[in-house]
Amino acid sequence: MRKRIHLLFGVGILMLAGCESHDYPSEEAVKNGDIVTTPERANVDRFETFLTRVGQQKQDTIRITGYTTEGDAILEDITYDGKRFIYSLDSSRDEYGSQTDDRNKEICQNLEQQTTDGGNSFTLTDCKEGQDHEIFKSNPGELKK
Repeated sequence: MRKRIHLLFGVGILMLAGCESHDYPSEEAVKNGDIVTTPERANVDRFETFLTRVGQQKQDTIRITGYTTEGDAILEDITYDGKRFIYSLDSSRDEYGSQTDDRNKEICQNLEQQTTDGGNSFTLTDCKEGQDHEIFKSNPGELKK
């Protein structure tokens, strides 16, 4: 009986350790400087800085992190090299995510902004894989630009 309890305890610890290896809490994302879009917004000013640097054709890299309703992180890394955008999507932390949709270093030529009453939407367009990527939506009045 004692061995069975130790075995169950050991398996439980391993399962918890496995779950935590993909854990990326929003507090850590904010601390790392990620632009967090859900469940609460943080570091939005970093997106404004990115837009300014793109306008100046200066290199910059950002990470946009959103969370599923289950609390799993989905990461988007965008690098601007002064001429084009390099986009990567990582949904490996999403328990229900599809690995087939992940992109790794996809080249996109443009960042387009669309303004509506609901705010601004920013989309990478003219991407090598042929699919545009909406990377950020601002709330009305959230961005100074």
